[in-house]
This record gives sequence, C-alpha cells and structure tokens, in this order.
Amino acid sequence: MNEIAFNAFRTRITGVFPAQIRAAVEKLTDEQVWWRPNEASNSIGNILLHLTGSLNHFLNRNLGGLDYTRDRAAEFSERKAIPKAELLALFDEMVANAEKTFETLTPERMNDASPEPTMHNLIVEDLINVTAHLATHTGQVVWIAKMFDGGALDEVWMRSHRAQGAWKKKG
Repeated sequence: MNEIAFNAFRTRITGVFPAQIRAAVEKLTDEQVWWRPNEASNSIGNILLHLTGSLNHFLNRNLGGLDYTRDRAAEFSERKAIPKAELLALFDEMVANAEKTFETLTPERMNDASPEPTMHNLIVEDLINVTAHLATHTGQVVWIAKMFDGGALDEVWMRSHRAQGAWKKKG
C-alpha cells in the first residue's frame, strides 16, 4: 500500500498539478498573472512564488536535503510583476528539485518520523500536507485563469491526470 500511495503523491506533486498550473499560466498575459481582485487577495504570481517557496522548504529541504532559506513574507508581498516566464522557470526548478527529492525517498520512509515534529508525526503526513496544499493553490490558479478565458482550460484537470499517468489505463 505504501508504494501505491508514494507513487500517487509523486505523480501529483511532480506531474499532475504542475501541468495544470503551466496550462493555466501559459494562457495568460504577464498583466493577468499579477491581477488581483483587491489588495488583500493574492495574484497568480504570488501563488506561484508561494508554492515554489513552500514546496522547496517543506518537501525539497526537509525531505530532500536541498539547501534552501525561505522568505515566506516576500512570496505574498511581491508586486513588481515578475514576467510569467521567470515565474514558471522558478516553479519548474522547484518541480525538478521535487523529482530529485522523490528519487531519494522510498515508500518505506513514509513511516519515518517527520522532520517537522511540531506539525506532523510521520513523513506520510508531510506528503499529504504538501499534496493538499499544492492541490488547493492549483485550483485557485486554474479558477483565476478561467475568469479571463472561460473555455481555454476546459477539462485541464482530466487531461493532466491522463497525461501524467495518474489514472489507470483503460483496457
């Protein structure tokens, strides 16, 4: 069972959700990536910076050994409209690091103690948290992108799951 869960986490963290985010962001202009409905809300740009920082910290640093120092406040305070190509490059670097992290993890390690003992007991709980966090923000990114072009992302959820091998093959 651990191997099935491990592979599901890996596929979604390194494949499915990043594919959905890329599909959404690629449809937008730089200006749209930094749009926000009000000052208290996050733009897609801030969400991308936040996901990059959070996953580099909680996944790639804590579980993969990446040397990373996080500035969480900067993830949300950024307003200078970093071009989407640069944001996606930072995000893609984090995903590449996540792939390396998963190469060092094993299904058996999911039962090991969490490196964040104030938050979780086991690594499997860390992986659940990272997956849920990434899924939540992926939904926000896709929803914001759909506000700009309703039909541009039809079935992105299903297409990304199929393309990344997250669904069992028919037949």
